[in-house]
Amino acid sequence: MGGKNKKITIQLNRRIDELLRIGEKKVKVNGRVATINSVQTADSYRGTVNRLGEVCKSMGVRNIEDIDKGVIERYMESYRNASAWTVSREVAAANKLLGTSYTPRDFGFTQRRTYTSVKNKRGELPKTSDSDSPKNQDGIYLASVTGCRRSSITTVTANDAVRDEHGKIYAFHFCEKGGRERISLVLPSEQGTLTRWVDNKLKGGHSADAPLIDYISKNAPCHRMRSEYARDLYAELKDAKERGVDVYQGRKFELFIDKDKYDYSYNNPRFKSNVVHGFEKDLALEVSFALGHNRLDVSLYSYLIR
Repeated sequence: MGGKNKKITIQLNRRIDELLRIGEKKVKVNGRVATINSVQTADSYRGTVNRLGEVCKSMGVRNIEDIDKGVIERYMESYRNASAWTVSREVAAANKLLGTSYTPRDFGFTQRRTYTSVKNKRGELPKTSDSDSPKNQDGIYLASVTGCRRSSITTVTANDAVRDEHGKIYAFHFCEKGGRERISLVLPSEQGTLTRWVDNKLKGGHSADAPLIDYISKNAPCHRMRSEYARDLYAELKDAKERGVDVYQGRKFELFIDKDKYDYSYNNPRFKSNVVHGFEKDLALEVSFALGHNRLDVSLYSYLIR
């Protein structure tokens, strides 16, 4: 029996390995993300695999293709008193591993994930926060597509935008942290949307030298947005590299990256391989410059690796 459990657990872990796409674009199938793009998520799923393996062992299920709804239903029985968040997490893990589309309701769970149901370890409700308030959304969006710091959100203007020959905004000029300046790429996939947003403001009478955004809450998740920007930018740089597209429009070392600093960081003996922790070194370093750090270790350990 132990061999059966070990075998099915190995199969499930191999399934996670097959779905793992760290640093790459998310792949959607029928509107659902079909890949695992986070090390943290993969680790969570491996925990599910170990617990699900025990259930499979008790039911005599030896192969991954034999895991049906009945097996998952038996597995979910141990979560009857769990929170709605935990139930959703386990069902999501099963769906990702098996390619199914079950919902908690399919297994008799009716509780919803609401704000009032979320409590801390002491059983208390969390403090209120305006981080998701509509008044923060423009600032959060700007941080997520440009990688700017919180301090820049209420100072950057339309005049700071860098446009291509067709008028599309593909970068922004920032002056941050001790007066250091940098020009950062706008995510290629968002350049059209951001350009229309800025142009609509200008058409509405907004001054080109006035801040595009006049408010951002101290609770807004700006650093999280910078992290998402870093991962999205890496994925889009990798995609552009594979397609032979120059996202810098011939101005990589003219506007965006200091060549001497780039070469110094690239040749750091600490990172000898061209691929570091699964990330292509040149692209990870470009992400670091876009964030204003200019150091490979910062982009890897503080932003890309999860």
